[in-house]
Amino acid sequence: MLHVFYANIDALPDVPDGLPLSAYRLEKLASCRSSRRRRQGIGAELLLIRTLQMGGLCPALPLPVSTEKNGKPFLIGSELHFSLSHSGSFAACALSDFPVGVDLEKRDSLSEPVLRRFFSPEEQALIRSSEDPDLSFTRLWTGKESFVKATGSGLLLPLREISPLSPSPDISFWQFDHASFCLSVCVLGGSAQPDSFQQVDLS
Repeated sequence: MLHVFYANIDALPDVPDGLPLSAYRLEKLASCRSSRRRRQGIGAELLLIRTLQMGGLCPALPLPVSTEKNGKPFLIGSELHFSLSHSGSFAACALSDFPVGVDLEKRDSLSEPVLRRFFSPEEQALIRSSEDPDLSFTRLWTGKESFVKATGSGLLLPLREISPLSPSPDISFWQFDHASFCLSVCVLGGSAQPDSFQQVDLS
């Protein structure tokens, strides 16, 4: 099972007053000074709640969220895995039976310093020869980040050594290109082809 949903979060509030947010989310929001970052964090958790509800899987609110030693969040008492991401005006959520990571990034211009530091020579060549180098750059970047999120390993494994182009048999990637962003999903031990994928309304 893999559900992947995304939502526009521009109309959401930037304060958590009255919202059924987890203690984990409230703690993160308390240290966030940017109204945009608070709105993104609120949108990400509301999207997780909606994803669980749409699958008939939502426990009582607020959600019982905790973190592993590496900081990766999980649902207490559940075997489901989830991952959240946000960038610009959008948030994304992936929910799976297997370890999963999702990364959403608004389309960005190719950065040569980032390209040289975090991409292999083969990836650099592919991006530079692409008809749309900016799009190829963002696609590969989100793929790498989704793997990092799926493993929960942070940056212990250098990003240049993570290649969505040639994953091992037990690692699966799936990507979606929106007019405003690129989204990548990585699943460990299962397929990253979503059983359901759609934009949802959080208003």
